[in-house]
Amino acid sequence: MSKSKRLPITLLTGFLGSGKTSLLQRALADPRMGRTAVIINEIGEVGIDHLLVGKLDDDAILLKSGCLCCSLKNDFSETLLSLYNRRESGKFPPFERVIVETTGLADPVPLLRLLLSSEPLNTYYSVRGIVTTVDTMIDLDVEVSREERIRQIALADSIVLTKTDLAHSESVDAVASTVQRINSRATINLGCENNEVMSVLLDDRRYPTTSEAPGGFRYISPFKEGAALHARVGTCCLFRENPLPWQGLVSFFRAVALKYGNRMLRMKGLLNIEESSLPVVVHGVERYLFPETFLDEWPDSDTRSRIVFIVEDINESELSELLDEHCNYASK
Repeated sequence: MSKSKRLPITLLTGFLGSGKTSLLQRALADPRMGRTAVIINEIGEVGIDHLLVGKLDDDAILLKSGCLCCSLKNDFSETLLSLYNRRESGKFPPFERVIVETTGLADPVPLLRLLLSSEPLNTYYSVRGIVTTVDTMIDLDVEVSREERIRQIALADSIVLTKTDLAHSESVDAVASTVQRINSRATINLGCENNEVMSVLLDDRRYPTTSEAPGGFRYISPFKEGAALHARVGTCCLFRENPLPWQGLVSFFRAVALKYGNRMLRMKGLLNIEESSLPVVVHGVERYLFPETFLDEWPDSDTRSRIVFIVEDINESELSELLDEHCNYASK
């Protein structure tokens, strides 16, 4: 393995009318979005004319903040490859990250699968995470809500609760509690302050986020123990104290992919491996494992390996035994 120089991609999802376009519009005006390329389904839907510096191409504009906006007019993979090629040729500014705003009805799983399975794409890009906006003015009932809305929440790394200034505090608490039940791993933020928006979109710890919501709802940190989702989908997180062998982990991931196949909606791991002092991030969707990415440092003092699974018909004890078997962990 070698340290990756791939560009990080953040997927910005959220159901129809949940406020993700408004969140993105606010972010694009912030100078901290410089060196960011944003792919939008239709640029005209985001009111940014007052931020415009000039056109770079038929489908790309440059903003005063230094942010590059590109319209998703063609195939998703073609747009990403074209964006990268124009960056390398000097036609576009040397952006350092990509944010993709999906449609309101988008299921994140196919997009993640494409990023994982397309060799040109995973040569140039790495998945940083999924950010999902959730409207607190609309009831969130896992039994009757559209499946896309539930899946967007279930697969998110960060969730932004929107319209909290308009909704009653009881509604905010109810939606927040249901979000926690659907996805106990994600960080949950109020999308009312620019620092919070920047922290979530740029994954930057320099920008503080709100720690508590109206009504005393406590926000959840990543990699907490999970709970059952709706229908047959469940989540779990495996922790290991000692460093793990990389080849054993690769063998384990292959075994999981073979066993669960398309029932594995998402896998994400932050790993402490024997072969490196740097933490390693891995992503998986269905049968595909994304190439590993090294972090410069651990997010905090906790250096345990942790692997999150979101799987249909999940069996946590079976996954745990499989990990120990392939990594020979019990003998350590």
